[in-house]
Amino acid sequence: MRKLHIGGHVRADGWEVLDANPGPVVDHVGDARDLSQFADETFAAVYASHVVEHLDYKDELVTTLREWRRVMSAGGTLYVSVPDLARLSSLFVLRDQLDLQERFHVMRMMFGGHADRYDYHVVGLDQDFLATFLADAGFSNLKRVASFGLFNDTSEMLFKGIPISLNVIAEKSI
Repeated sequence: MRKLHIGGHVRADGWEVLDANPGPVVDHVGDARDLSQFADETFAAVYASHVVEHLDYKDELVTTLREWRRVMSAGGTLYVSVPDLARLSSLFVLRDQLDLQERFHVMRMMFGGHADRYDYHVVGLDQDFLATFLADAGFSNLKRVASFGLFNDTSEMLFKGIPISLNVIAEKSI
């Protein structure tokens, strides 16, 4: 049972890492939008934390989710985490509770850190938007969770004790 971690930065037993940049934990160098290096139904699970917001909602997001679905086995599980635009927007407007530097940090979580050419967010997602895109791509049985319990990454990130990620588990519809 193979499992794919898209955009991973840590090695974990049983998970193969795909990333656009080569690195010591990367098993497959490639673009998350094109998994043509993998056959249909290769993976029982796909995990992507803070990847989907880098995909244009008009031309890339659903197409990419369909590509991820293609490489998943029947009934496979998708674990997807994105910055929760609703929660981050609520934090951003707390001018009386956050100083300028803290508000700037929230803004960076919304729009990307711009650390490299991949670190730009081109869509903001809340639960309703993400659910619609996942359904359009052929996923069902969506469940929002506080934590996946799989990786200590951005899906677990807190800002002032408040979780900033929208974490959803979905199944490949048959």
